[in-house]
Amino acid sequence: MLVNRLHDSIAARALAIVVFALSVAVNGVSAQTREAGEVAWARGQELALAGQADSSLAAYTRALEQGRISRDAGLASAARLGMAEVFAVLLKRADSADVAYQEAVQMAEVGDFSAIDGYVRWLSSQNRVSDARALHRRAYNGIDVPRAIKRESVSYLLGEAAMQVAAGNAGAALSTLSNARDIANRLASGDGSVPIAQGANAYNYWVMHDLAALRMDSKVASVRNATEGAALRAMIDTPSAIEMAVGEQRFAVARLADRIAQARRMCGDAACAHRK
Repeated sequence: MLVNRLHDSIAARALAIVVFALSVAVNGVSAQTREAGEVAWARGQELALAGQADSSLAAYTRALEQGRISRDAGLASAARLGMAEVFAVLLKRADSADVAYQEAVQMAEVGDFSAIDGYVRWLSSQNRVSDARALHRRAYNGIDVPRAIKRESVSYLLGEAAMQVAAGNAGAALSTLSNARDIANRLASGDGSVPIAQGANAYNYWVMHDLAALRMDSKVASVRNATEGAALRAMIDTPSAIEMAVGEQRFAVARLADRIAQARRMCGDAACAHRK
């Protein structure tokens, strides 16, 4: 499979760009001063990006155990979410992925939508849009989204767009992502009053990613705009933009398939481009 054989050239070139930028942003301090569980989680991330599924699962399992021992719900949920994405992306084991996503959602702290958002995207990718929508509505019920200028509105709209794409409604997805980008840029402005310049920031990174994919991949003529999509992708496919994507989050959102695809784009190696 395409992602199962990522090694050598990708590990040498893409990981030098993507994983380094991620580890700098996520770790912040030396491994010696961090909790063992967070070290294991970060290692799981690196190994997953390198396509080393079994080793990544082992690292995530250590992180999960540490999370349970220390009653650290954030760590436990992040570790289980990482495992879900390895099952889904690298091993193509849908049943195992489904269970892991569900458990990651159940373990999550109140107000932590990372596992929910990841599960909504995966359910949508499996054409289980009704299941995704039910989870999405239940998770964000009672929260003033998407009208409020806050991070939850952005994540809510990203999930909404994923479901719209899966349902074949590209035009609605474009409108949803455009709204999400506006909210994200207002957040980045500091006071939420006006949008900032249309570059990458910690709030809009994944909105720009999904907009780029929609513009480049859509078969709907009114939505497809390869020039705009390429321009958006150029803004996010840089080490500094990847570092910004993490922001102040303790655990970077998973998006393993997207990060592997990005690593392949950025590796600059002809052998990398031809990996299957």
